Amino acid sequence: MIDTIKIFTMITKEIYNKILNISIVKTSYRKSTGEIFYEIVNDKLEGSFSSSISVRVGTGAKYNFLNHYYIEIEGSLHKIVKGYNAINGFYNIYNVSQILIKLVEEYYNIKLPKFQHWFLQRVDISKCFDLEDNENVRNYINNLSHCSYPRRNIKHYQDESIYMSGTSTTLKIYNKVLEFKKHDYKKLLDNGFNVINFSKLIDGFVRFECEIKKKKLEKIYNKKYIRIRNVNYKELDKIWSDEFMKLIKFFETDLEKVKDKRKVESRLNTMYKPALATSLYNFYISICVDGLDSVKKRTGKTTYYKYIKCLKQANIDFSQQFDVNFEDKYIDFNPFDYPEVI
Repeated sequence: MIDTIKIFTMITKEIYNKILNISIVKTSYRKSTGEIFYEIVNDKLEGSFSSSISVRVGTGAKYNFLNHYYIEIEGSLHKIVKGYNAINGFYNIYNVSQILIKLVEEYYNIKLPKFQHWFLQRVDISKCFDLEDNENVRNYINNLSHCSYPRRNIKHYQDESIYMSGTSTTLKIYNKVLEFKKHDYKKLLDNGFNVINFSKLIDGFVRFECEIKKKKLEKIYNKKYIRIRNVNYKELDKIWSDEFMKLIKFFETDLEKVKDKRKVESRLNTMYKPALATSLYNFYISICVDGLDSVKKRTGKTTYYKYIKCLKQANIDFSQQFDVNFEDKYIDFNPFDYPEVI
């Protein structure tokens, strides 16, 4: 589903001034001379359940709009309309964008450029999956705490989330009910929303969110400015899938993996000679207990890559980390063939 999007277009000075007059203006300037370096004009429009749209305007130099100005609109229509973003979402980026543009037009009583002149700056694609209860969600998130991702700084918050920021995308896997209680529970409660029933409904939800940034969009579409009308959800969904596949070490052609340690031991003994099978099994258990990064640091480079290759050839999943007694905590869940909660 589509969550937060950021879109922009070129506007006239008249529209810029109209928004400027009722917006928050932040200015950077040299106090001694009064020289202004830049101005940021930002306003927030309140939506349902106090969700908001961010509206920012400025000189067109940022986007090479010579002698003109720009407007950026950013927000989650899902939250604006419904107050939450766990279920009943939107999948048509055209409709989402057009509604946000219309809301801004009505609020400021202005007429903005036609839809074909709007560009996409950022879009978040999210999917929720129901793991039945919150203990499963907590275990899954904690198991993934030592996943490795090339050139990414991975942050793990116990029971709550995995967060991986990057210049082209940011990936988040989080416990939806804990996030809801932290950020939206009181707000919706104050508006008469049945937060108790809703919390029960999403108690087993884990959410996979991919923030697709301008750099990634430019690479995918091979353009500096991506017109919204040229973007479709299938393309965005593929970015979501590709990014999370890298993280969890799943591949589209190889999703069926061995997870039970007894089956792993049996598979290795079937494929390899006894001495190598034993070494590979111990290597696998070390990954499960200590994490891939820790094992990599204490294993010789040649041996490490040889054993990793052997595990992959045996079709063995080593994407999650566990406590020593991990069998009862392993969550057999694959987001690429599991039904999304809609």
